[in-house]
Formats: sequence, structure tokens, C-alpha cells
Amino acid sequence: MLVTIETVDDVLPHINLDNGIKVVDRPDGHRTIDYGYQTKDTFDSDMALQCRGLKFGADGRIIARPFHKFFNIYEREDPTAVDWSRPHVILDKMDGSMVHPAMLNGELVFMTRIGVTRHSEAAYAHASAGVLDLCRSEIAAGRTPMFEYTGPENRIVLAYDAPALTLLASRDMVSGAYLTHDALLALSERFDVPVAASFGSISDIEAFIAESRTLPDIEGYVIAFDDGHRLKLKTDGYVLRHRAFAGLHSEKNVLNWVIEDAVDDVIPLITEEAADRVIAYRDAVMRSVAQHVSTIEAFHAAHKDRPRKDYAMGVQKALPKPLKGAAFVVLDGGSAHDAVMQHLAWAGYSETRVDAVRDLYGLSWSTEGFGDPEAA
Repeated sequence: MLVTIETVDDVLPHINLDNGIKVVDRPDGHRTIDYGYQTKDTFDSDMALQCRGLKFGADGRIIARPFHKFFNIYEREDPTAVDWSRPHVILDKMDGSMVHPAMLNGELVFMTRIGVTRHSEAAYAHASAGVLDLCRSEIAAGRTPMFEYTGPENRIVLAYDAPALTLLASRDMVSGAYLTHDALLALSERFDVPVAASFGSISDIEAFIAESRTLPDIEGYVIAFDDGHRLKLKTDGYVLRHRAFAGLHSEKNVLNWVIEDAVDDVIPLITEEAADRVIAYRDAVMRSVAQHVSTIEAFHAAHKDRPRKDYAMGVQKALPKPLKGAAFVVLDGGSAHDAVMQHLAWAGYSETRVDAVRDLYGLSWSTEGFGDPEAA
């Protein structure tokens, strides 16, 4: 599980960039390694599992290491085969955005998996002095603390009355080792920062799963082992009702699962037939995205040294109308992948918009055989 990462060169030789993992150079001087989509082969090694928002400075050295990729119970392993005598704790899985700090060009900033975003900037604006002091202290110690940013303006499914940053974990940037929960509690007390609620440990996993999945008004739990292994469990009410069963009947919902990387949250709680259909849809969409990104990047490589006017004339001839803007995003230092995904996000607002981009992305969705969600 533990994988040493000191520089970006420790990662690149060990990952497959054709399976959804992408390396992006950001205009502000840092580099991210993250997955834009996933297939069954994306996380086929311990190194690939680390590629969930890794950040590197301009010199190539690691500057932030948020959570590794971990999975739902039953998604990758049989929970009855797990050694539950190993030290672990059950944690509240909060329903917001994960943010973490990093030192960028000498300045403390907050980031999400993909870098500095409006969500991370909003989180920084609400950070208390204790949160900021904790961040500086942990970074100085070579660790990346992680927080859940929740609030009425950052609602995913569950509602929160006021903005808050809750400490979730802290991780050594080089070794990948996580602080134990006892160490997190000590940080919480030292800096007066709230920490994710804990609920002891598991003695009977089957009883725990059966009871937890029926609980209302919570997202679920994360089971955090002291050795770094993690599993997540989301309640039926959160996933099935709000994202899965009814969502299957609207293609824009399925498209948004793909855009938001929520497919792995949905598939453990739907039928095998429906899961296969959602996975096939996701893979087809992301193959199309990859093709468009490749086309845009190839155009940019061939035309980037031309005057902007000539570049614009080339764009008009070479690219489909909805993607012309992406070429200028790249010209201005942005990411082609992010620009294409932003266009897809625009399409995900309504069924009418989905229909408008159907041919461009080769979208095809059928609800035949899924039944009536209102009858559940």
C-alpha cells in the first residue's frame, strides 16, 4: 500500500496514461496527476491508486498528496475476508468537497483534486486561524492535511446550515502513510479544529453493513485502518434514492455521474445489468472525450506558434463548433481535457442539451427494463 513519491519522475514510469490518468501542467506553475475517468484497468497498481490529485511544484518535487483512490465495500474485495482485528475506526462520511492545502510559489493555497478551484477558494475564505495554523504546521512536517468543506453554498445532496471545514486525515507526502485517528484527535485539540466524527470499530461486518445502509439522513461511513487501507460505505437512502434508481431514468443524470466521477458510488447499489449499462456508457463517453482532447492538442501543437488571428482561422476549419473554444483555452495555457469536460458539464444541465451534443460525443442511453422509480 505504501508507495514512496518524492518527484513526478517517481510516478510517470509506473502509470498508464491511456486508462484515464492524466498529467496536467497548470498555468500557476504546478503539475497535477489525477484520473479524469476510470475503467476496470485504471487502478491496476499501487502507484496508480496514488493518482488522485497528486501535486508537484515547478521543480518536480511533490507538494501535496491527498487521499489515494479507495473503494466501496464489495467493489474490489469481499468485506467478510478482511481482517477486522487490524486497528481501524469508523468515520462519518461527510457530503461536501475534499480540500487540502499546499505551498505554491511561497503562498499557502487550498486545492481540490484538480487544483485551485472556486470550491477551494471558498473553503480558504472560511478557514479559521486554527485551520490555517494546522495546515502550515502539517506542511512543515511533510504532510498533507485533508478537510471536508461543507455548507449551504456547497451542497451535494445533504444540507448543511453553515460553512465548515472538518479535518479528515493527514498524510505523509513522501511515504503516503496516514496519521492514526488518535494523532488526528491530538491535532484537533491542539489547533481547535473539528475532526470527522468517529464511531468505534467493527466486530460484525455483515451486521454493520445491513444496519448502516438503512440509516436516513447521512451519506455513509469511511472505515480507516491504521495501516492506510480505507473502505467506504454509502447508505441506500443517499445513493440509491438520490443518485441511482430514479437517476437511471434520466440520461442527464447518468452523464453527470460520469462527469462527477460518481459511477463507482452508484454501481454497487444497482442491478448487475444496470451497472454494466452505466459502465459501458461511461467508457464510451470518456473514449470520445479522449479523442476530442487528442484532436485539440494536436491542432494546438501544429498551430501554437502562429499569430492568434491565423490560429483562429485554423480553429474555424479544423474543429467542431462546440469545441472551438477549447482550442483557445489551450492557447491561453489551460487544459484541453478540462475544457472538454466543462462543455460536457454544460450539456448535463438538461435533456435538451444532452440531445444537442449526442452526435458529438456518441451518446446512447436506454432505460428499457429499469422499472418505475416512483414505485420503489
